Amino acid sequence: MTAPAIPPLLRLSSSTPRPGVVVVEANGEIDAATAPQLTTALEPVWASAPGRVVLDLSRVTFLGTAGLGALLRAADHADTAEVVLRLVGGTRCVDRAVEVAGLGARLPVSPDLGHALHG
Repeated sequence: MTAPAIPPLLRLSSSTPRPGVVVVEANGEIDAATAPQLTTALEPVWASAPGRVVLDLSRVTFLGTAGLGALLRAADHADTAEVVLRLVGGTRCVDRAVEVAGLGARLPVSPDLGHALHG
């Protein structure tokens, strides 16, 4: 008898809604086990030299300290590359984690994708 398949803790996908803009959507948990997956998924995004990167975290169900660390590394990379980085929150776990950590100024969270794309 085989054990049932365990769904992945984090699923990531990316899209390019317009030239120079990349949206990376995260669905699931971003913690010590999955934060490296997010960092790895962003490597080709940075290599494509976009003008704006939007991390859509509206489907994230848990954001731990390792996830916040990955987001801070993304912000550092964006600053170095002169890329606008925006996060989409809108969920209690994301908004609260950024707020409690005091990272609101460093990791601006937009309420929805439209604001993140144009703000």
